[in-house]
Amino acid sequence: CGDSGSVDDLDRLLDGAKIHLCNSDPPYNVNVEPASGGSDTGGQRPGKRPQRSWRSPEHQAAAGIRPASKVKREKTLAKGRRLMGDFVSDEQFEAKLRAWFGNISRVLVPGGGFYLWGGYVNIRNYPPALDDAGLYFSQCLIWHKMHPVITRKDFMGDHEWCFYGWKEGAAHRFFGPNNITDVWSVKKVNPQSMVHLTEKPVELAKRAIEYSSKPGENVLDLFGGSGSTLIAAEMTGRRAFLMELDPLYCDVIVARYEKFSGKKAERVPGGGGVAAGNASGKKEAAVA
Repeated sequence: CGDSGSVDDLDRLLDGAKIHLCNSDPPYNVNVEPASGGSDTGGQRPGKRPQRSWRSPEHQAAAGIRPASKVKREKTLAKGRRLMGDFVSDEQFEAKLRAWFGNISRVLVPGGGFYLWGGYVNIRNYPPALDDAGLYFSQCLIWHKMHPVITRKDFMGDHEWCFYGWKEGAAHRFFGPNNITDVWSVKKVNPQSMVHLTEKPVELAKRAIEYSSKPGENVLDLFGGSGSTLIAAEMTGRRAFLMELDPLYCDVIVARYEKFSGKKAERVPGGGGVAAGNASGKKEAAVA
């Protein structure tokens, strides 16, 4: 486990490895409501100032976030945990963005791509933070979930955004077809099988990896979550490095990887993380 904004934690995870691609799903800072309940704030903590419009219940609903009044009281599983650091002040969130994006830029090779999943609520704060980090924001991709969500707005929510670009300093690396569009229609994970509150389909990570890296190269996910990036890297022959703040989700990632790959994860002495290797003993994945 580690802090994605910490230089020391990321250096410990990578152990000198350079990153060719970053695929991450940072917190949106909208106070996502766990499916298992446990909150009566519905997007605002007690004692906090009034909500701003971009974090209002309407915005949360459009992003597929259920208000507290709609939450079922179920047994708390991993996916029922409130996300760490998902609702802080504007100033704190902007500081986090600069730490996260600065860390990505520090280890990403020039021209290396990034895919940062988010919502339209992030359009005001992602671009300036990316620019400050030397990361060129090229365009937004649209994830069409193929499963509309009822909202309090006029239109049902059926998409999320991905902020796509690359590190400045060299021609960007892209290996995808020349006729691919910026709308990716990929079915969202069935809520009954989710292991994380904001779990993304493996297919999204797989496409990002195949379009912006080569087999054998290194992929970073600073917000490991459910481990979808790790599974996609295993499927495509890349080496994955994942950081996750919540110890429970670290365990979820390791268990999911072991089940999918049939490989046994081993704790790295002195590193505080785990790794899995192939028959030759070469490290193929690392989670901290």
